[in-house]
This record gives sequence, structure tokens and C-alpha cells, in this order.
Amino acid sequence: MGKVEILTGAERQRRWSTELKLSILQEAFSADGTVSDVARRHDVLPQQIYAWRKKLLPPESPQAASFIPVSLIGASESVSDGSKRSSARSRCKDVEIVLRNGRLLRIAADMDLEVLSSLVACVEAA
Repeated sequence: MGKVEILTGAERQRRWSTELKLSILQEAFSADGTVSDVARRHDVLPQQIYAWRKKLLPPESPQAASFIPVSLIGASESVSDGSKRSSARSRCKDVEIVLRNGRLLRIAADMDLEVLSSLVACVEAA
């Protein structure tokens, strides 16, 4: 039979200061950190870290998820059916780029490098 440990007394709820919560959030959502690893290190559930982020960080903060508007510049062929791609588009392959912040860009392989670099900068800044 395995070891059994009996705890007596009232259960206590841990209290985290706002400063400590913000420190954990910064660590979890930094470029090098992952929520799961940080949660394990601080003995909290990952869901708790996401709840703290929702409660403590305003929607317009840099750590909050956001969408950015995107528009295509240049001449493009009109496609009447959404399931069919234009002939120019079907000839080139798509490339997926995973950014440091975890976002994924899917672009045409023949995209101009200057346009690509400004697109990456915009998505990383958002």
C-alpha cells in the first residue's frame, strides 16, 4: 500500500499580490516563456494565469490579444468563386512563418521582401 498523508485543519486559499500576478504575467507572455512552464514553476494552473491576464490587463495593452487590419496593395485578379484561386496564385507556394510572439503568417513565397519585412514588423508590434 502506498503512503497516505492526512491533512487536518481548514484549507486555506492562497492570496497573490497584484505585483506578483503582474510579474508572473510578464514572465508567462514574454518571448522566451510559456504559460505552462511558468504555471508549473509558480504552482498555479495555466487557466489562472489567463484569468489574471483578462482581469488585470486592459484590452489595449501590448500583451492583450488583438487584431490588426490588413489590406492588399497592387493589382489582383478577381475570383468569382471563393473556392477557386487565381491562376497566378495557384502557381506559387505558400510559406508559413512563426513569429517570436507565437503568431503565424501564411504568405506567398514570391512576396516582395520589403513588404514582408514591414508586415512582420506590424504583426510583431500588434
